[in-house]
Amino acid sequence: MKLTILATALTTALSLGLSGAAQASPLPDFPFISVSGEARLEVAPDKARIQFVIRHTAAKADAATQAVYKQGRDLMQFLAAQGVTEADIDAAQINKEALYKDYNDRTITGYETSQPITVTLNQLANYVAVMDYLFKQPHIFSIHGSFDSSQREQLELKLSQQAGADARRRADQLAGAQGVKISSVFAITEAGGWGQLAGDFGFSGGAVSFSTMRKPEMADSSANLVLPRHITLQKSVNVIYKIKP
Repeated sequence: MKLTILATALTTALSLGLSGAAQASPLPDFPFISVSGEARLEVAPDKARIQFVIRHTAAKADAATQAVYKQGRDLMQFLAAQGVTEADIDAAQINKEALYKDYNDRTITGYETSQPITVTLNQLANYVAVMDYLFKQPHIFSIHGSFDSSQREQLELKLSQQAGADARRRADQLAGAQGVKISSVFAITEAGGWGQLAGDFGFSGGAVSFSTMRKPEMADSSANLVLPRHITLQKSVNVIYKIKP
């Protein structure tokens, strides 16, 4: 009797465990094919974003702050001359930090004032002049430029459609090779991968890479600055298709 009860309890526990595992499985409970589709497009950039930090260190807080103020005023005058409006300039709050002698000795030896700035250039013709100015300023650091297309939204919509068509083509080929047919779409995502197929089926941004660089046609030292001939917009989608015999 005890043996029978033990065997029954063990069978019930295994049954419940298998049932729970089945319920926890992220895989669809029907035949399916999972494929990826890709699409790329090379476009000439027509806008740029430049990020940098105005920063100055001085023995007194007012000296450090005044230097950042002055550099900011000079910068605004220069950008205005380049046709950059205030709407294209995003300035964060000015930050002040005390400088200490060392980690253990908290005696203040000076102050550092900084302000992060982001400038959007809607005309690449001004890119070289702006970058050249920034590199030559004594209180501007951490300069980084990136390029983009004003038509990104429209182009990425087309790329998403092309990537979807590529996924369908691959699914049809794969299904045909196995003697089955595509039934309908179960899920689609632009994420990098399915993981365990349990993630949300949302959308993410496309990748951007840079191609061969070109030098602007300028005779002075700023000709060492370069612009990309094109940027590569890319979209990839992952699709789960239901299949039928």
